[in-house]
Amino acid sequence: MNPIELKVERLSAGYRNRPVICDITLPPIRAGEITALVGPNAAGKSTLLRALAGLLPAQGRALFGEKSILELSPAARAELIGFMPQSVPQAAGLTVFEGLLTALHLARSSNRNHFMEKATDVLSRLGIAEIALEPMHRLSGGQRQLASLAQSIVSEPLLLMLDEPTSALDLRHQFEVMNIVRDYVRKGRIAVVVLHDLTFAARWADNVIIMEKGNLKSAGPPAVAITPEMLASVYGVDCRVERCSCGFLQVVVDRLSKHR
Repeated sequence: MNPIELKVERLSAGYRNRPVICDITLPPIRAGEITALVGPNAAGKSTLLRALAGLLPAQGRALFGEKSILELSPAARAELIGFMPQSVPQAAGLTVFEGLLTALHLARSSNRNHFMEKATDVLSRLGIAEIALEPMHRLSGGQRQLASLAQSIVSEPLLLMLDEPTSALDLRHQFEVMNIVRDYVRKGRIAVVVLHDLTFAARWADNVIIMEKGNLKSAGPPAVAITPEMLASVYGVDCRVERCSCGFLQVVVDRLSKHR
């Protein structure tokens, strides 16, 4: 049996009277892989992610197998999709552990007797068990980000959507988080991750989707999609795209492009 794909066709979304994404169609997003959404500021990356997660009104089609995720009820969507926002409000009154229990309740996890076990396990995997009883508003930015990631994966959704999950983290925690996401998708799930650092995206993503002004610019494996020509056109910089001594793709910015 072929793995289920996420297909996005002619999707439009925005805020009130300000359209951001207009009629965008993406290549199929495959299970078992990390797909990175990249592009300059205001390209529409977060808007696309929020529309797919049901947090913004959207028109078009977004199919997960035979399911139209744009037409799911909030409860059904919470079962299917784990969403991590770009930032978590500091004033959130729940403790980290209470936030996980709430996420499990919203996702209608089948066995409530295992809620405590699931919550404890994910805190341990992320290395944040020591802050389980801390209120969210007392956490540092990096701690809140890890707690938010824990909420997004605790119910083990099939679709994981993460908006800049490593932006407030140090190097070690960045690596640990992406390792967890990598292990997560190996079980036949999908992860769509908004990232700004192209070298980081090339290191972790199986495929990248490059957006510009609400449209699809290019897509494919990092070595195919991330090119000096694309970087000059989309980002306005002259770059070298090279392999490091370990074989990973690196983007080195030399100067602002003269052609933009």
